[in-house]
Parts: sequence; structure tokens; C-alpha cells
Amino acid sequence: MPTSVHSKQINTTELGGDYDYNVLPSAQSFRVAEILPGCDGDDISCKLYTAEWTSTPEYEAISYAWGDPKLTAPVFCDGKAIEVTKSLHTALSHFRSEDKSRFVWADALCINQRDISERGLQVKQMRRIYESAQTVLIWLGPDNEDGHAATAVESIQIISDFLCDKLGISMDEHTVSDHTYQELLLKNQAKLPLPNETSFSADFMWKSLVWFYSHAYFTRIWVIQEVSANMNRDVNVGYATTDWKRIDIVASYIIMEPTFSDAYGFSNACCWWVATIAELALQPTRWLNILYLASNYGCLDARDVIYGLRGLMELPKDGSLLDPDYGKSTLEVYRDAVEAALVNFKKADVLLYVTGSQNPSWIPRWDIPMLFRNPFRFGKPMPWKPAGDTGPVWSIDKSTNVLSLSGFTLDVIEYTEPYNQLNFANGTIDSEEGKASLKVIWTRILHTFGDSLGNILPLAQPFLTAVAISISFGLNHTISSFERLELLHNFIAYLATVLADDQATLTKYIPHDLLAESQSADGHDFGKPFWDFQYPESSVFVTKSKFVGCAVSTTQQDDEIFVSLGSTYPMILRPKDEPNPGTYVIRGFAYVDGVMHGERAEFSELTLRIQ
Repeated sequence: MPTSVHSKQINTTELGGDYDYNVLPSAQSFRVAEILPGCDGDDISCKLYTAEWTSTPEYEAISYAWGDPKLTAPVFCDGKAIEVTKSLHTALSHFRSEDKSRFVWADALCINQRDISERGLQVKQMRRIYESAQTVLIWLGPDNEDGHAATAVESIQIISDFLCDKLGISMDEHTVSDHTYQELLLKNQAKLPLPNETSFSADFMWKSLVWFYSHAYFTRIWVIQEVSANMNRDVNVGYATTDWKRIDIVASYIIMEPTFSDAYGFSNACCWWVATIAELALQPTRWLNILYLASNYGCLDARDVIYGLRGLMELPKDGSLLDPDYGKSTLEVYRDAVEAALVNFKKADVLLYVTGSQNPSWIPRWDIPMLFRNPFRFGKPMPWKPAGDTGPVWSIDKSTNVLSLSGFTLDVIEYTEPYNQLNFANGTIDSEEGKASLKVIWTRILHTFGDSLGNILPLAQPFLTAVAISISFGLNHTISSFERLELLHNFIAYLATVLADDQATLTKYIPHDLLAESQSADGHDFGKPFWDFQYPESSVFVTKSKFVGCAVSTTQQDDEIFVSLGSTYPMILRPKDEPNPGTYVIRGFAYVDGVMHGERAEFSELTLRIQ
């Protein structure tokens, strides 16, 4: 036993039984497990000790996926059984030495999961626990019957060495504070061949890597914090071991070109999750974007979408709102996240993460994947100010879960049509089935545009420019007149591709001179989704005052466009007649061309009640 661990031993419990842990002496205390020596097939035995940060012990921290909580196996402490998940039991068996003890931290052993108060206090310390460990021992699981573990790890070594050589970097020296591997590869994409065009490419390699990157471990919320806290990270699968950095750069390479990843079976693997973890760890002040991306990860307890990431989030004010407290309901935790964001950011942008399906509609469900368009260009703030230089004015009635929000109503939607971001994906445009579907969609949308303008055809260039910019959500805030024209030409080239066998419709709605100008433009370059996910339906609309815009959800006639004070984007509100007339629900945020710089910010302020 290390001298820095108190010699007083802790009684343990059979999780789900009647045996109780001893109470930890302070909020700064934690437990370390001594895994006693043993051979394969022996029972796993351990001792638990109380540790303090004033004299930090030497230990390793285990990171693993819980797996099915109903599949358990016993670990014996002082002869008494502690039931842990089968996944942790396998990990402990793998990491146990035959001839000496090994000191580790593992959540299911070292936290009394039945003590709500202790659980909250220990979760609050988890980043520090992983950060202070000598090594983070990542356990993916045992090898499969085909022996893919060794092949996958060897392939990761080969590919990562190849990428380092091409990029002129060292795996040991490069840090993600310079660039994440995903950013680095995208920046240097022209230097790199497709993975299947490399000299070492082989089907057995990609098959083993599909298996490797399909481990559920990579999609766990807790992994984000555990992997990010410590740079000494050994990834173990079967009897093969590699470093997390190598896994990261290879995952980023695999997803760099969707055509390759789809063709070689990576569509259902977890490469995106692996490659995104580094990005999440670099955004402590932009923690809404952390929650946005992390909504695509999973956890057993919905509250842990917040609590499992709390160590990565900087909250200068009222940080206690998001401190782990398992006495709160999931709704209370998520509601507190809205309040914390309103207080800390002094903007109403937390409301941009609702998707139109929540109840209450103004509280984002962080445990449901948010695959709609990111309102902040993947974490980079957009300086739209539709309400000018204002801050949010709000109040929350926690007894009724009603948000009162001040702002102004910009307009009312008169014409609207649904569309999907995948309408612009190469895979859709280039397939016969996709083209047939797109022809129907865009014929309908163009017809609605015509109706909105009193069927004065063809559609005018300023109107089509507004459509192109709205679909692109402004592209960026500094878009020049040349970029606006290029965007328009690419949009027209896209429509020309979609309606290639229906020239009558194309020329009915698009001016001949604009079609001629757009012949050399690239329709495949317009509106590209960043990831080939299945996106929810969006909508393009025209208001009664002929503003053109796009929303991240479906809209309907008479939906209101509301500009909250202190918000980066307008929101779509729908009046709620029953059971509470006079209240609204949020459908999602929108880009409305011609208002994003505060051009319509001379308003009569009102306060709406949102459920």
C-alpha cells in the first residue's frame, strides 16, 4: 500500500444489496482500490482505501463502458461481494497482475453508487481524479473470434506513422492545442491520398478497423472528460495496446472523405465520436457547443450529459447551478443549464439549441442527438445581431416551467416548404434515385416561391440571392458582394443539375441570363452538409412582408418570427391556443435575409410567455 494512502480500510457494499460503504470523511476525499494479485480464472479481490488531495496517492484510473447494467459479476473486498458490471469485471481481470498489487480508481468500485450525496461530490471531482492518475487505462474489451485486435492496433500504428510523415509532425510532440487532428487533416487534405489509395491499403486492415472503431466505448459521455483530462492514455483491446493520439488521427483520416468511409463500412462505426473528443476539450468557455456536440454521445443517466462534462465547462457566475446533484430531476438539471447560460453569456443563445420537439419547448434536451445545423459554425461565434446591441431580458417561473422573454415580432410566415440538408449531399445529387426525389422537391419549392410573389416569373435575381444566402445561413458574416454572387451562381448550377431533364420548369422560374452566367459554377459546391448524418427536416419560407429565410425545423403558415433581445438568430414561435392561450412554443431558430445585422431593430418591445 502506498504511504500516501490512509491505512484505514473502507467497508464496501454489494451494489443493490444491504451492505454499506463507510462515509467519506470530507468532500475532498476519494477512494482508491488495491487490486490484489491473481491468475486468470481466480476471483478478483481488492481492498479499498480513503485518499486525500493533500497527499495524493499513486494510482491508475480505469476508463471503460459500463455495458449492460444487468450483466454483473462479483469483486470481493474483505471477503464480501461487490457486484460490478461485466465490462468492469473483465477490465479488472485484464489489468490485474499475477505477482503484485495494482492501485486503481474505478467508478463502480470507488464510489458508493447508492449514496446520492456522495455520488454528486465524487462526480464533481472526477476530472481531477483522472487528471492526477499516473495513467488512464482505457478498456475497450476482449478480442473477437477473428483476432481483429492485434491487426487493428498494428494498422493504427502504420496509418498514424504514414500521416505523421506526410504532415511533417511527431506523434509525441504534436498537441491538440495547436490543431485537433481533424482540423490538421482537413487543412492538409490536398497532400493526402484517400485511405484506400495508399500502398498499405488492404481489405483485412479496413475490416479490423471497422470492428475496432465500432466499440460502444467511444460514444460514452464520460469518455470525453476521462480522455481529455490526462495525456498518458493507454488504449487496451484484447492483449493489444496503443496510444489515444494514434486512434484520434486515424479516425480523423477515415472520416475525411465520406465516400471512402461509406464504401468500406465505416458508416456505422464511431470514428466521428473519436475525432470530436479533442474539439470538445478545447472549448471550456463555449460549453453550449460542447453540449451540442456531446448530445450525440450516450449515457445511462440523462443528467450525466451535463454532469459528465461539468469538469470541461467554465462558468464564472453561478457555477453551482450545474454542479452534480442527483437529487434533481433531469428536467431541473436541463432547466438550470438554460439559466446558467443566460446568466453567464448574457445572450439568449441557449434557446437556439431547442429542436421543436421538447416539452417545455425552451429547455434543450441535451440527451437527444442534435443533428440540425450548428448555429455557431462548429463553435465559432457568429456576430449576427438582429436585435442590435442588446442583452436578454428574461425570467423563469419554475413552478410552471414558463419562460418570459422580451423582444419583438419581426413578421409572420405566409409560405413555407420543407427541405433537408442532405438534399445537397453529393450522394443524393449523383444518384438516379436522389435526382428523381430532388426534382419533385425543388419543383414544389419553386412553385411555392412563385405563389409567394404573385406568380411574377421568372423569379427575380435579388429574391433568388436571398434564397441562396438563407439556405447557407449567411455563409459567414463578412460575405462580400463577389461571394454573394458566387453563392447564387452555385445555387443556380445546383438547380440546373437537379432539373436537367425538366428544362421547362427550370426556365420558367430561373432567368435565362442567370442560367447562362451560372454555367461554369459548381452546383456540387452548394449547401454541403458537414457530416453525412440523417438530418431532421428544415424549412425555407417567405413572410407576409416578403422576407426570405430558413429554419432548422419545419414551419407552417402564421408561425411568428420573434427576435429576442440578446439573441444571435431569430426564433420561430408558434402560438399555443390550448390549454394555455397567450403562450408560445419555440420551433427552432432561423436565418432571415436582410435582418441579421439589426436592420429591423427599430421595434416595439414586448414580452412573450413561452412554454
